[in-house]
Amino acid sequence: MAQRTSITDRIDYENRDGVGIWIIDDLQETLQSGELAEAEDHFRETVTGTSMSGVVIVLENTELDGETMDHVNEKWTELGEVTGIDRTAYVSDGIERLTVANKNEAQGMEATGVASLDRAVEWAAGDTDIV
Repeated sequence: MAQRTSITDRIDYENRDGVGIWIIDDLQETLQSGELAEAEDHFRETVTGTSMSGVVIVLENTELDGETMDHVNEKWTELGEVTGIDRTAYVSDGIERLTVANKNEAQGMEATGVASLDRAVEWAAGDTDIV
């Protein structure tokens, strides 16, 4: 089992089999509080210059508003492009995973929404094409 590291009060990180996993509790609140910026810096520092080709973003207790979606579209697309990640899987209980995946428009990166963390890690690692 991978060990979790706390980045902020609402955001944790773990590495499972070479796949980075960021767990975000309440995306909208982390954006408003500034915690999301810390996690984005951590993402950039963790992924840049490594052989990591896939990541997973777990969205817990998340409701999406226009400001949050604009941020995802702008900042997460930029992160996908500057880090060179090949695959990003978004995990949540609801349709948020699909909504967020569709807002990340990074060139050369696949983004998808997945219901299961284990399946998301397999897909992000390139172990399966079926999500």
